[in-house]
Amino acid sequence: MGQTAALTPTERTATPDPGFRGLAALIGVVEVAGFLQRRLGQDAYRTRMAPGAARALFGWPTLNAALAQHRLSPPRLRLEQGGDATAGAFKTRRTRRGAVLHDLDPAVLTERLRGGATLILDAANEVSPPLQALCAALSAEFRAACQANLYACWGTSQGFDVHWDDHDVFVIQVEGAKLWRLYGSTQAAPTRRDPCPPQERPASPLEETVLEPGDVLYLPRGYWHAAVGLGGPTMHLTVGLTRKTGADLLHWLIDQTVTEDTVRRDLPLEQTEAALGAHIAGLLATLSSKDPAELGRLYRRHVEAAQAHRPKLSFPFIGAAGEVPAGMKISLADGSAGLRRAERTDAVVLSFRGTEYTVAAELHAALDALVSGQALTQAEFTTRTEPAARALVPEFIARMTGEGVFVIAHEPGA
Repeated sequence: MGQTAALTPTERTATPDPGFRGLAALIGVVEVAGFLQRRLGQDAYRTRMAPGAARALFGWPTLNAALAQHRLSPPRLRLEQGGDATAGAFKTRRTRRGAVLHDLDPAVLTERLRGGATLILDAANEVSPPLQALCAALSAEFRAACQANLYACWGTSQGFDVHWDDHDVFVIQVEGAKLWRLYGSTQAAPTRRDPCPPQERPASPLEETVLEPGDVLYLPRGYWHAAVGLGGPTMHLTVGLTRKTGADLLHWLIDQTVTEDTVRRDLPLEQTEAALGAHIAGLLATLSSKDPAELGRLYRRHVEAAQAHRPKLSFPFIGAAGEVPAGMKISLADGSAGLRRAERTDAVVLSFRGTEYTVAAELHAALDALVSGQALTQAEFTTRTEPAARALVPEFIARMTGEGVFVIAHEPGA
């Protein structure tokens, strides 16, 4: 809240954190630790990736192909001008079975864009494999919903008025330049469900900054901002992270405590304040008796299990023992994953998308490589497995592939 640090590209001096590969691809490996400590959820932040890396996520050719190859209907694909949304670039028609289809009208679309409208494509990550991979990595790292939207304009109009978002945003400038006015926060971590969310924006911006191809701008939830085109074609992506809050944890905790008699009993609202207070004290004591670390582990698994993932299959391989050809690589599917030593047993626990698998300790080195983002052939997986368990590797890989934990690459050596 209040003043923000100057948004000049930061010096890359922080200690790298290899556990955040998606974030590292976005802001640079050596900036990860400092960002997590001082900027995430706290203040605006600007850095830079290579222009070519930004365009590889979603450039003009990708947009043209998406419009030609996918039926993108409103409101997912829409135009925005002066704060008003319109789907006027579509023609509607009915099929013989009565379904209503929306066909994009290229002539009307380009006319509206020449007139200053902004083209918006929600969930752009679903039509761009590199962008989808980035969103999947960020979702896994932050245990958060992640979606990328695309904004393209050709003039100097402002697509949206000054506003704040109820999720964190990474802005990636892909093409052209855009002026961003940054106003700061007027309320810490607001949500749309707040009884009194911030209503009035600050009178004047704290800073104005121009983003050019390859620039990345992070804005925490609740940070007031607006963007204006500077003329000529411009495209940027907003990668949104909807992270869990303390309120989300408390809602979950309520469901976890209904097994307790004290929680299920009726509140004695018909009795005195003292009696009601004593009953509430018993409820709070029930909650405080829980081990916070164990609650944190259980809630983390709950969040991981609830995350949505695009399917990533290994067809034609469906989990039969010995079906993986030599040279094909095995990797973890998209999703949050971790590896730890099991308590009181000689085993390790692989957590993946909220499910915990207890496996032989002899597999630790091979699994650690997969969790760290490496891809291994079955021979390499076997070599990293201790001799006593190597005979189990084909069956183990088959089981994990069948359950969607492992993915088999189609390209040999890929």
